[in-house]
Amino acid sequence: MILNEEQRILQQSMADFFEAEAPIAALRALRDAPSHLNFDAGLWQQMVELGLPALTVPEAYGGVELGWMGLGAICQEAGRRLVASPLIASAVVAQTVVMHCASEDQCAELLPAMVTGELTASLAVDEGVHFRGLATQCQVVEGRLNGTKRLVMEGAQVSRLLLVARREEASLGVVVLDPNAPGVTVTPIKLMDGRGYADIQLREVTVSDADWLAGDTVEHGLEHALAIGSVALAAEMMGGARELLERTVAYLCEREQFGVKIGSFQALQHRCAQLYCDLELAQSAVDAALTALDHGADNIVALASAAKAMANDCFQSMSSQAVQLHGGMGVTDEMDIGLFLKRSRVCNQLLGDADWHRRRFAEAHGF
Repeated sequence: MILNEEQRILQQSMADFFEAEAPIAALRALRDAPSHLNFDAGLWQQMVELGLPALTVPEAYGGVELGWMGLGAICQEAGRRLVASPLIASAVVAQTVVMHCASEDQCAELLPAMVTGELTASLAVDEGVHFRGLATQCQVVEGRLNGTKRLVMEGAQVSRLLLVARREEASLGVVVLDPNAPGVTVTPIKLMDGRGYADIQLREVTVSDADWLAGDTVEHGLEHALAIGSVALAAEMMGGARELLERTVAYLCEREQFGVKIGSFQALQHRCAQLYCDLELAQSAVDAALTALDHGADNIVALASAAKAMANDCFQSMSSQAVQLHGGMGVTDEMDIGLFLKRSRVCNQLLGDADWHRRRFAEAHGF
């Protein structure tokens, strides 16, 4: 990842911050907390004060427009420590949805509140057991919304839901919902990674015209937001994969068997060399997507799918190999390695698995 001086300073300062304020022990505490607690509100407020939600928001709405490469570096540092926060759900995906799907007046209302931490939001798009993009069945009929949304990131704790649904004329739209509105049932769940999600049940929820984001290119904006979310999540995954490789190599240099360090075994060296090559190849795809976002490239959908597919494969393979190279103790709860493995399996499904993104990449190239 080639960063300029400002981005390098930001990355190092956030690495120090996460190390001090959000170590992996914090994830263990959150994992064992009640299911409705999806993130530490105090930690998120500290992240807000450091300006993280403002990084990619235009200055007109209180942002600093530092760019996506800088945000990607922060996501990587968060991934190295398994930081649980609404950074991707709210500050990346939800803010992008607002910027690309809302009217000027709605942007002026929502974005400053998100930048200051007064408002957090999450996109509710999934409806089945697998991610299917924008293939939603939820539809408003005579001003009433019914349906189900699944696996909403931090959905039990955010203050607004950006819910993808079909309007009465069948076109796609985004409804801004209060989770406490009549007819909205939020069921908190925790998956194997210890992070908080929610299933949303909608029964005869009243929706007025004012509740819809009123931009001109909603469907294109949603595609763009999902692509950006995929890139940010891929960056987080690369941080986790790099941390796993470094921890595993350090362990191989310390562990002794038959009177020698096991890191001297050629077979294990070959496995680590292959893992390093896989890591750098996937990292290149993620960096390419982040760079394209900063330069406003028009092929971001294809680049995002390439990044997410390769990050899925890399993180899953890296976590499996790390567990094996640590031996049986790699899966014990006393070690952190198993936590990375569980996070890799959940990340693989969030915003599309490797097969879904390969199909999307092929479609983007006319296949």
